[in-house]
Amino acid sequence: MRVFAETSWALRESLGFLTRNGHTVSLVGGGGKSTLMYFLAGYCARQGRRVLISTTTRIYAPDGSLFARDEAEAECLWDTGKFAVIGTPLPGTGKLAAPEDGFLRRMLERADIAFIEADGAKHRPCKVPRAGEPVLHPQSDVVLGVFGLSAVGNPLAQACFRPDAAEELLGVEPGHILTAEDAAEILSSPMGTRKGVGTRAYTVVLNQCDDGARRRTGEEIAARLARLGLPQVVMTAFDSAEREKINRMARGEMRNEP
Repeated sequence: MRVFAETSWALRESLGFLTRNGHTVSLVGGGGKSTLMYFLAGYCARQGRRVLISTTTRIYAPDGSLFARDEAEAECLWDTGKFAVIGTPLPGTGKLAAPEDGFLRRMLERADIAFIEADGAKHRPCKVPRAGEPVLHPQSDVVLGVFGLSAVGNPLAQACFRPDAAEELLGVEPGHILTAEDAAEILSSPMGTRKGVGTRAYTVVLNQCDDGARRRTGEEIAARLARLGLPQVVMTAFDSAEREKINRMARGEMRNEP
């Protein structure tokens, strides 16, 4: 993953939680949450830390060598330098739902750092939540609001999951083309990506910063967010091979590979 930040201070402030234990990080929005979550989990696990992945909604069941059915299996994974993924298998779907709450709370106490996917976007780069979304766990103290830069310049119906909610939030008509200004509004609004964040630390991750044009778009969104009092923004990009490898692991498609 490439990370773009204007200064080392900005990066340290925005992703500083990665260097400290005791955080529970929720990921919301669209445009690469699972890829980012698995990348950050692997990064922390390589530092020798006890890393947990889970969900309060649904995620794909991962590579079987990463799934932990109980505390003992999670401890075994941690002892071998891996992160542990927990959840409730949904037969016939290849997915995991949220684990039993008591199990999740016990695992959060054991882990050094945890990443929880708390929102679904059906692979769209942009998401505006409906009632009851996102599902932020009470122990979560950091929220990453993820947005895919490929959304900008496309109609809301194409770029955004729940486009009707986006139209209502932005006050626009169907067929509206999403702009950088719209993106900043969605990411900063307490009815958009920042919904339910409250006093938690909040960092915007502008993903899919794949070329110069998208980086300029990301810089425009970041500048608008700074003017709105949200300076903690990071722009990221995964190359295609890296993204595919992470996604196959997250979808459990590497179970039979060496």
